[in-house]
Amino acid sequence: MEYSEIIAHEVETLPPGRQAELLDFIAFLKVKQLPSELAPAPRTADEIETFFRSFKVDVSEYKFDRDDANSR
Repeated sequence: MEYSEIIAHEVETLPPGRQAELLDFIAFLKVKQLPSELAPAPRTADEIETFFRSFKVDVSEYKFDRDDANSR
């Protein structure tokens, strides 16, 4: 049995309040990860478009306008 299966089994035995605490702890562990453990940030326009495609967000019509952004 893998760790993920053991964890899933143990979580199912906890009351909902404790399950929520466990989710908070998981979020804490993710934030605590070293930058080397995280995926590198997209740098090129193609990488950015690929990143947003994973969220099914259409950015094909988007054009950054610095003046418009600064006026907000």
